[in-house]
Amino acid sequence: MLFDWLFKRKRKKRDYEEELEQDDRTPAEARKEESAEVDEILSKKVSFEKENVDLKNAPERLSYLGRLRDTILEGKKQCDDVKFEYGRVTSYLKDIQLIDNCDEDYRQIITEAATNIVELNEQRNQIKKKKFRISESQRVALDRFEEETPKDIEKLLEAEDYQVKIRNDLRRLSGEKHLLEDEKADIAKRQSTLKSISKALVIVLLIVGIGLGVLVGVYRVDITVPFIATAAFVFLIAAIILAEARRNRMDMAITERKQNKAVALTNQVKIRYVNNVRTMDYLCAKYKVRGATELDFVFSQYKEAKREWARQREGTIQLEENHEILLNALAKIAVRDREIWLSQAKALIDPSEMVEVRHELNVKRQKLREQLDYNTSVMTECLNEMEKIQSKKPEYARDVERILAETKGLR
Repeated sequence: MLFDWLFKRKRKKRDYEEELEQDDRTPAEARKEESAEVDEILSKKVSFEKENVDLKNAPERLSYLGRLRDTILEGKKQCDDVKFEYGRVTSYLKDIQLIDNCDEDYRQIITEAATNIVELNEQRNQIKKKKFRISESQRVALDRFEEETPKDIEKLLEAEDYQVKIRNDLRRLSGEKHLLEDEKADIAKRQSTLKSISKALVIVLLIVGIGLGVLVGVYRVDITVPFIATAAFVFLIAAIILAEARRNRMDMAITERKQNKAVALTNQVKIRYVNNVRTMDYLCAKYKVRGATELDFVFSQYKEAKREWARQREGTIQLEENHEILLNALAKIAVRDREIWLSQAKALIDPSEMVEVRHELNVKRQKLREQLDYNTSVMTECLNEMEKIQSKKPEYARDVERILAETKGLR
């Protein structure tokens, strides 16, 4: 009976592992089914679970500070990557303002050149649409990011595969935490049972002692043998109770250490989970696709179409002339990313298209800003935690400074 809890825990682990082995969903199906989990984690933004760390224990304290430092470094790396992409999107929005506010003479040149480009492109697109399964928005995106697309396909494939692994890690860690909670409850229950047994034993001893006293005082009976037997029995039971109580305390300490480790790992995995989801969402929005499989297919269609377009040169010279006119006009009004407008000339003559382009850029920038804010919040939480520890004791302050000094540019 004392070992029922052990076999119960093994059965739970075995059932959980069998459940994971049966999870044979594709990355696309897994992403669709986990949308509720994504929304829950994203809505919480920074959802650190407080670790129960014994700061008086130097190794535990230093390990905890190291984990906080590593989390800050990961957030800083994410921020640096996001800021670069954010700068590109912002530069594009500034170019739109320059185009909207340019002189009428330049505006007329830009409009005429853009109109010619749109008409020539429409003639070419009639052939493209008949032969290739690719939308206009996808074509525009691939025109702009053709050189980056192979890397982005690989990046999106890795992110989708990694997402499945992260989700399984979260499920496994959640299951482990539940198991540890059950184990702590079992230990507490056993400890409570020992206390009850101890109290019952004391009561029994009192009754036996009274009985032996009556036998000696009233009936003058020799109680040497019963007394020795009783003492031996009490000693044996007390030894068992003390041994079990000591084992329970040791099991509780080990379980709490495992629980702290599970909490720390859960925090790390959640951060990776959120950043991975945001990376996939951004890449899908960038190319107007729903996943890596679709992006790979669309890109293959795009490359095939480009080979076909290369064989059809009617109107190419005129198109290039208008390209040159448009680029020169944009250069004179100080537009930086001029080549982008060659594939989005329609926005230069259609205000609704320009509004759509501006909205799309603002959505992208908002996604990037949210990711930047999230990682900044994570870094702030970790730094605040380190500052709290630093303020408690001079010894802790020296450890914090040493941890921070190991990484240049952390603050």
